[in-house]
Amino acid sequence: MAHRWFRRVPWPAHLALVALALAACLEVPPQRAKDALDVKDIKGPEGVGLETACTPTGMEMCFDARDNNCNGVIDEGCGLHTGILQFTIAWESAEADVDLAVTDATGEEAKKGEASAGGLIKDKDCPKDCHGQNVENVYLAEGDPRRGRYKVRIKLDKLNGATPPLRVRFGARVGQRWFGMTVDLAPGAGTEERAFEFTL
Repeated sequence: MAHRWFRRVPWPAHLALVALALAACLEVPPQRAKDALDVKDIKGPEGVGLETACTPTGMEMCFDARDNNCNGVIDEGCGLHTGILQFTIAWESAEADVDLAVTDATGEEAKKGEASAGGLIKDKDCPKDCHGQNVENVYLAEGDPRRGRYKVRIKLDKLNGATPPLRVRFGARVGQRWFGMTVDLAPGAGTEERAFEFTL
């Protein structure tokens, strides 16, 4: 009598093995990244080119409101906070007073050192506490961003002797997406403020 050197596998187990083999061959779409946000209805200032893709330009530089190395963080290593939402402006004229005002989906504006209802916090208020390196930054401290309409306003408060127009650089991180633009501000209706809006 011949010895059996193998044990018969029950039929349902065969089916399970075939199913596993087939699953290994199928393409499974990647899972959505945790911080991938659905950004809609993007609106920038009329006549201003809005950058919607990050282009690496080298190592990260401070106080330019750009993600130079395209790693998803603006002005990293420069003393600014970051989060899944980050909005930053920078300008060269040390004496000029430019304000970054970000209104969250609840309709509340981010304040310095105090979280809005939607969790946004402002880092600094330049030029008074920026020592000539003017950069203002608003970020989501923690948690998931509220869904709704966000509005960013870049406003010229005072020239303080600076020569207009003031060139201001803006950068934004919204989840895994990056936006940027350069605006010129000068005293007068229609020239002292620029806005960027989107909906989550």
